[in-house]
Amino acid sequence: MPTSLWLRSDEPKRGPRPTHTLGDIAAVCVDLVDREGMRALSMRRVAEALGTSAASLYRYVSGKDDLLALMADHVAGEYEFAPLSGDVRADVLAVAEQSRALHQRHPWLREVPATDMGPNTVAYLDHLIGALAPAKLDATSTMMGVALLSGWVTNFAAQESAGDVASESGGGAEHIATMLTQGDYPHLAALFAHADKADPTDPLDNDAAFVAGIEAMLFGIAPPDLQAQPRIPRS
Repeated sequence: MPTSLWLRSDEPKRGPRPTHTLGDIAAVCVDLVDREGMRALSMRRVAEALGTSAASLYRYVSGKDDLLALMADHVAGEYEFAPLSGDVRADVLAVAEQSRALHQRHPWLREVPATDMGPNTVAYLDHLIGALAPAKLDATSTMMGVALLSGWVTNFAAQESAGDVASESGGGAEHIATMLTQGDYPHLAALFAHADKADPTDPLDNDAAFVAGIEAMLFGIAPPDLQAQPRIPRS
């Protein structure tokens, strides 16, 4: 297995002492892609922004995959983790809302494969595992929960970045209501017919839809009776 980028950075290198840090490279990459999109990312463009050559850049990274890993970990440093309260719902939602905002600021994140995790990304993983800890899940269930929650945030934010809103899913509720008049769809018809006072064609709120998704996943990941176990302050 190839050595992690962050472990490779500690290995001795031949030649002059490195002029730049991995943080320098990551910041340049993020700035470039935030402004111009993922297509702008190349070893040549990053090297130019650093005032060096592409050949020199290979002293720090092995290629574009390393640049992507650096970028993902750099923006993961934007998280501000509050102390865990022991309330699974509150703690998970606090992380999820930050993650959603992170993806909104950096839409390209959805295109970065989760392969080589750096220290900031591991810190995010550690905090989310801590948020789920009061549910006392086994390791497999915990990691599956992390994957489900992270995937929901990524996909939801990707739709938002594309300009989609929850109320327009599937063409929108009004479109569905119109289609009901064109064919036999008994289950949809029953849902609309037995809707509460709220009109099923009313637009959904993206914020409410986001929270509902997190809560629905938590209901399956951690039973409600295990979601609120306040921590006892240390004396």
